[in-house]
Amino acid sequence: MTANESRSAARTSKRRRTRPPPRLARHAALFALMLLIAGVWILGLLAAPESDKIAPGVSINSVDVGGRTSAEARRLLAAKIAELKLNYGARGQRFSLPVSEPNRADRRPIANFGIDDAVIKAYAVGRETEPVQAAMSKIRAYFLGRSVDLPIKLDKTALNEEIARAFAETVRPARDARLAIELDGGEPLVTIEAEAAGEAIDGDHAYQDTRERLSEFSSAVIGLKLRTDQPTITKSDIEPLRDQIAAALKRAPLRLKVKEETWTVSRQLVADWTSALPDDGTGSDQGAKLGLDRMKVVKYLENRGTGLRVAPKDAVFAMTDERVTAFEPGTDGEEIDPEASIALLEDRLFGPGDATAGDETLILPFRPVPPRISTADSNPYGIKEIIGFGDSNFKNSPNNRRTNIKVGADSLNGILIPAGEEFSLLKALGPIDGEHGYLQELVIKKDKTQKEYGGGLCQIGTTTFRAVMNAGLPVTMRQNHSYRVPYYERDGAGNYMGPGKDATIYDPWPDFKFLNDTGHAALLLTKIDGNRVTFTLWGVLDGRKTEQGTVRVWNEVPPPEKKIVETTDLKPGQTKCTESPHPGADTSFTYIITYASGTVKKTEFKSHYRPWGEVCLVGIDPNAPPTASASPSLPSADAAGAAGN
Repeated sequence: MTANESRSAARTSKRRRTRPPPRLARHAALFALMLLIAGVWILGLLAAPESDKIAPGVSINSVDVGGRTSAEARRLLAAKIAELKLNYGARGQRFSLPVSEPNRADRRPIANFGIDDAVIKAYAVGRETEPVQAAMSKIRAYFLGRSVDLPIKLDKTALNEEIARAFAETVRPARDARLAIELDGGEPLVTIEAEAAGEAIDGDHAYQDTRERLSEFSSAVIGLKLRTDQPTITKSDIEPLRDQIAAALKRAPLRLKVKEETWTVSRQLVADWTSALPDDGTGSDQGAKLGLDRMKVVKYLENRGTGLRVAPKDAVFAMTDERVTAFEPGTDGEEIDPEASIALLEDRLFGPGDATAGDETLILPFRPVPPRISTADSNPYGIKEIIGFGDSNFKNSPNNRRTNIKVGADSLNGILIPAGEEFSLLKALGPIDGEHGYLQELVIKKDKTQKEYGGGLCQIGTTTFRAVMNAGLPVTMRQNHSYRVPYYERDGAGNYMGPGKDATIYDPWPDFKFLNDTGHAALLLTKIDGNRVTFTLWGVLDGRKTEQGTVRVWNEVPPPEKKIVETTDLKPGQTKCTESPHPGADTSFTYIITYASGTVKKTEFKSHYRPWGEVCLVGIDPNAPPTASASPSLPSADAAGAAGN
């Protein structure tokens, strides 16, 4: 065998030795295939939606919520928070603060937790849009864990106030030098108590440690750090103020007035209030200046103004089945303004000038006190203010008509009108029949007066029309009455305003419609007070302005002669006059909307009213053959309205 042949044979033998045996290769391929199938199966299993459970391995902070529903996760977190207590220690004293209890200052919890936000994020793990991404997210959560942060809002000021109050006897802060003034025979006797150093709790450290405990749901004791607290005012700072004290007391007593109440503050009380305050001047040494002890004066004014204080009123908003069932706007209260009052008193006692006792009375100012829950904050729509108002008067209406007006107004009360929606009054009113509380009342159909359910609802149409115009909303459908109706020619107070600002409705036509183009939801509230019906639209003002021109009346036509209308509601031959005569006319007025952008939209509302004569009903035999009727008119002229005075 040649050398070349030997080398070739060696290479062939080597290849044979490195090539795996056929059986082992088949086993390896089969195992790889099984792994692939298992991987695809696991991937498909994890990618598939898992009913309403949070993916396994997901936690919110340190709380495992995997495999739970969103509701279960919320309850678990709420229970953890309810039982959580913050524990603090300093100089051997312990203080426990339940997280769920409100603080003493404003009765609100010191810590607020965004449970809903955290649960929503936890539920979203493994529910990404892409199936592969969703599966990988679940795999990572299952094998490596996935923690979602729980949003925590901690009130630092309230927290430190609670801690300082709890350790007030253990940790004593520095004490400034203090004044004590007594009047001895009318002359001030001034004593100065020396200052003293003390200790203070490190509020920043307490705040950071508290946040960590809350995020861990831990009740481990937080050791409070203390620092040396130096006084701000020393005895040497106060000594130069003795002469100023005597000068200030010469300006007392003081006459104070709040609203209609006037009283006198004695010189001794002024002396008790007088205190040394840090001088915030520009000098290198801060020093001290005369002022009033804020805590004493505030307490005095609070006690004095108790009967004058008006408490604010929180807004109320509640919905049931997409209807607002409770709505009360928040209202400001008012109280004596302590800061402005103290500034006024200090200026009189320590300010420049030659003021003396008995000078003019000081009128203490008031300040508004906002509610804890404002109107805008009370609802998810941001509704906060009145955007439109309309009213009308239905004096002298018969009982059935009054009932129908009330039922119609009640059915509209609390309706939300979404942004961009065209509102249909007939659709909002719903069925007009006896089952929904309506009574039969006179309407005019084909020149005959007859009773129908809902007679008088045109009062609702007219009032809505006026509220919409006042709000500056575009009217998309409006029809005037066939005849002039006295009810609709007066405002809510009963003052005459002329014809042309009415709107008739009758199922299925005509309807009254308008567009909510404010960009925000609007809320319709209705109210009846005596003979006055009022509709108020709440929403968000957007800067638009409205203008309604003077009503122009022309083509007045005198009423025709008395008309006899047959009816089966009276005994045959019995006569009853129901309507007084009214002239016909044409009317018009302009309606102008000027938007914040400067765009102007002008609409002219024209109305044509046929003359209406005196109408008397005469009873006929219901079995008699019908007689020919006059030409038809609009179907909703509201005969009860035409009969009004």
